[in-house]
Amino acid sequence: MSDAEQDQLLENFISLARSDQALRDEIKSARNQDEIIAIAQTKGFKLDSLAILRKWSKHSDFSKPTWLGWFDD
Repeated sequence: MSDAEQDQLLENFISLARSDQALRDEIKSARNQDEIIAIAQTKGFKLDSLAILRKWSKHSDFSKPTWLGWFDD
């Protein structure tokens, strides 16, 4: 799968998490990216760690206490 496809898959997973409080809480309680990848797989998203790293590195406001910059709460 290409980087662009992986990035879009991750965006879709994040969108799902933003609309699903239980999933968002599960993501926030994860201890590392491997747990995030496992959570995503249970929802049908086959993510790789590089997609997560690319997304995380694009988030520029590290002053907020957000998990990887995905959520505003």
